[in-house]
Amino acid sequence: MNTRSGPLSLDTVGESAAYSLVITAQRVEVTRHAVPLAGLPPDLAGLRLVQVSDLHLGPFFGPASGRRIVALIQACQPDLVVLTGDFAHRRWGRSLREVAVEFQALPARFGVWACLGNHDYWEGVREIRDTLEGVGMPVLVNENVCLAEGLWLAAVDDLMAGQPDLDRTTDGLPEEAGVVLLSHNPTLLPQVADRPWLVLSGHTHGGQMAIPCLGPRGTARLPGIRSFMYAYEWLGVRVHHGRLETISTYRYPAGWYQEGRARMYVNRGVGLSLNWPLRLFCPPEIACFTLLSLTPSPSLIRRELAVGP
Repeated sequence: MNTRSGPLSLDTVGESAAYSLVITAQRVEVTRHAVPLAGLPPDLAGLRLVQVSDLHLGPFFGPASGRRIVALIQACQPDLVVLTGDFAHRRWGRSLREVAVEFQALPARFGVWACLGNHDYWEGVREIRDTLEGVGMPVLVNENVCLAEGLWLAAVDDLMAGQPDLDRTTDGLPEEAGVVLLSHNPTLLPQVADRPWLVLSGHTHGGQMAIPCLGPRGTARLPGIRSFMYAYEWLGVRVHHGRLETISTYRYPAGWYQEGRARMYVNRGVGLSLNWPLRLFCPPEIACFTLLSLTPSPSLIRRELAVGP
C-alpha cells in the first residue's frame, strides 16, 4: 500500500470511500499462474509478467486507486508489465497522466507496455494515446516488438472499436519464438487457434458480478444472466456503432480458455463501468504470470547426462 506522508485530501478520501463501497469491501486479488510458453528460451524461464486491465479512470477509480494498484504490481517483482486497454473516461483524462507516470516508473526490465480498448476510442483515443506515450509508455497498435532473443510482444488494435489488422500485427514474428499477444477484446482467440501463443485480454470485467461458488465463468453460463450480459453489452455497442460480433462478456467472462494451440487469459480488470458501478463476488484482479520454457536448459541437460539412466 502507498504510505505517502501528509494529510489526505477530501478528494482522496472521497475516492477511497467510493472505491471501497463499489468493490463491496473486497480487496484486489492478485492471481498467480505458471504458464508454459512454446518457443520461450530456457534462459528466460521464470520471467514474471504482470497484466492489469480496464482501469476506467473516473469517479470510482482515480490516482489514489492507481497508486494502490502500482504498489501491488511492484510487490510481484515483475520483469514485464502490460496494460490491456480501457484507461479513462473522457472527463478524467487529466488523471490519466498522473497514474501513467506511476505505472511507467515500475522497475520492470522489459518495460511497461499498453494496448487500446473500445472505451479508449469512445472516450478520446488521441488524447489517451498521447498521454500514455507522453510519459514514455509505448502503445502497441497492430504491431510487435522483440523484447529479448526468442521473446516477442504483439498487440492488435481493439476488435470492437478500432481498426484491427492481425496480419500486420503478426508480420515478421519468427515461428519458433515465444509470443505474448495482447488483445483487449477476447473474441480474437479463434483467429489465432493455430498458433501456440499466450493471448492476454480484458474487456469483460468478469461480468462484475458472480454467484457464489460458481464464480464469473459459471455465472455467465446461466441462461438468464447470459441474455442479460449480451443485452447490456449490445446496447453500448449499438450506441457507439461498434462491431456486434465482438460482444464477448457472455462468451469469455474471465479466466483461462484454449482453442487449438492458443491459450488465452481474460483478466477481470480493476475498474468499473460507470453504468454499473458495482462488483458482487467478482473482485478486481491483477494477474501475475510466471513464464516457463518447454525446452530444458543446457545446465539441466548436463545434469541429467551426468546422473545417467
